[in-house]
Amino acid sequence: MSNGFRDSFTKDDSKEDILGYDDTAFYYFVISVLTCVALPWTLSVIRSLILPSPEVEKEYPTKTSEGSIYRYPQTAAMVHKVSEGRIQVKRFTTRDAIMCLLKTIALSAIWAGIFGTGMQLGHEKEINKFDPFELLDVTPQATSSQIKRNYRKLSLVYHPDKNADDPLAASRFIQITKAYQALTDDVARRNWEKFGNPDGPQISKVGIGLPRFLLEKDNHLMILFAFFFILIFLVPVTFICYYQNTKNYAANGVLIDTLQFLGYYINDSTRVKSGPELLAASCESRQMTTKPSDNAHMKKLAGHVIEHKKRVFTVPVVMKNQYLVWAHLQRRHDLMSEELRKDLDELLGYGMKVTQAMIEIACMREWFATAQSMIDFRRCLVQALDVKSSQLLQIPHFKEEHVERCRVAASPVTTLAEFLSLDAENRKKIAEMTPEEMLDVEAFCAHVGDRVVKASIAVEDESEIVVGDVATVTVQMFWKHLQKGQAQGPANSPLFPELKFEEWWLFLVEPGAGSTRIVHFEVCRDNERMMEEKLRFQVTKAGENKLVLHAMCDAYAGLDQKIELTYRAYAEDELQRSFPAHAEDEELDLQPTLFQQWMGDLRQDESEEEEEEGVPNQKAQGKAEGNTPSSPAKGGSPENNKVGYRARRRMQSKDDDDDESGGSSSGSDD
Repeated sequence: MSNGFRDSFTKDDSKEDILGYDDTAFYYFVISVLTCVALPWTLSVIRSLILPSPEVEKEYPTKTSEGSIYRYPQTAAMVHKVSEGRIQVKRFTTRDAIMCLLKTIALSAIWAGIFGTGMQLGHEKEINKFDPFELLDVTPQATSSQIKRNYRKLSLVYHPDKNADDPLAASRFIQITKAYQALTDDVARRNWEKFGNPDGPQISKVGIGLPRFLLEKDNHLMILFAFFFILIFLVPVTFICYYQNTKNYAANGVLIDTLQFLGYYINDSTRVKSGPELLAASCESRQMTTKPSDNAHMKKLAGHVIEHKKRVFTVPVVMKNQYLVWAHLQRRHDLMSEELRKDLDELLGYGMKVTQAMIEIACMREWFATAQSMIDFRRCLVQALDVKSSQLLQIPHFKEEHVERCRVAASPVTTLAEFLSLDAENRKKIAEMTPEEMLDVEAFCAHVGDRVVKASIAVEDESEIVVGDVATVTVQMFWKHLQKGQAQGPANSPLFPELKFEEWWLFLVEPGAGSTRIVHFEVCRDNERMMEEKLRFQVTKAGENKLVLHAMCDAYAGLDQKIELTYRAYAEDELQRSFPAHAEDEELDLQPTLFQQWMGDLRQDESEEEEEEGVPNQKAQGKAEGNTPSSPAKGGSPENNKVGYRARRRMQSKDDDDDESGGSSSGSDD
């Protein structure tokens, strides 16, 4: 009876009665979890409806991380490209509609679950306390005869023999029995009044709010199967799939196969002409699919595109993509079909990562000429500029006749930097364009602007440079045309499918007789009005040294700058450096370290032990010579008898104790 009652009214036993299980804690848990998911999700949806889409800000940002406002190019082609791009990002496609519908259904289901669980929670009752009067259906003023009569009547109704197939009746019978004991037995009544239970104090148990169906024996097999399915199958499969998708990519986002391919084919003689074929033969390019209609569309380009390098690879997709790259560099977009334009845009999207890998491979092997060529190819892709074309074709509306006009002018202009240095009136005279076209030209010149690059070399916290030092080249770049609070926006590249922000590659090279060696390089992606970058290298040669700093822009051709740096490095034996120290620091240097203090105490203890062991011998010898051990010496030099003050005191006290115990006093010198 006792065990059955404990099963019915307590939760500290493994035979807990499922019939009386309380789901309230589980309902609270469900509401808390669903609210944590639904509330921020709902706020995010409301924010996306009110504020601009974050995808627009991601693809076409307006501010830098430091809060500066990007200055976008104001040429007609770029304004149209940016506006169309933003509209395209905001456009509600079929895929977006499906995702929005799924999100709406999921969010509605979550809120419905929260509401339904709250309603169910409102109908739940707390676990009833043990009330014998309620169980026996009597009042607290009932007499013992009334209690006994109701007990007999209820026990006959709920007796297990009469309700063999009803487990609830058996539980009810146990409750009635214990209620009768609580009202008739003095000990049980005192326990009930004091502890709320006729069996006395019970051990409470705190557990997780689990739903009722998890505790039902009929569901144990299904729950175990679901647990092992998630833990042994679903989680490992998810991890394996994620690993399979990511293991093929390097840290820079390029496929590992592409890095291996480029590492094999790029050498110190690789130049710009090899760029289109290397890009077309990359793994990203080879994974692009070919369509049956490609041959018909490619025939329209035949005869209009010049390949400046003989083909090496004959794979169809490589040949097709290589031809598309050459067509892009020669601006034959009007001859491409819509499908070819999409393929070209996809290929150019891979181009930035692949060309960056080309440059990094050349830098790791210290091939400056190859790295420079790969940067040239990178900006040819951005500006749709052929490898043999003039830099002036980057200017809006410029064609070959305008380039020729600039070349034969009274003051010839052949580079972009020379054209930018002209004033507006001279640019108008030399270009001979319509007013609308000249507006684009002036907008281009205003956006490209003028850059000032300064560099200095020194060893931090030192006035001289010595062999073995780590020298620092500090590079400062300043955009004159930008105002305070502005940042350089994307490059003027109307024929490139994406926005391309300027990146400056800084090379510190050591000029030599045969070739130049890259000492150090950095990539500056900061677009603020003023930026600073530091290049560090170790000084290895004494005497007069010369380095050349190359600042190369990957978005425009013709803006590169070169600065020569000279410095004198002293040999280690030529210059003795003094290291000034504060007086207090010098005093600290004289103090023993913690290890020295510990070792000193250890040696002192060892010396004391040795001296204590040698006391009897010294005492005997002193008595034979008429001297005490503590007496310095009629028989020895003071240097040989030097000991610490504490050691002498301990030796003297030990001698006194020995003399007193032997009934004799130690002799002393007169």
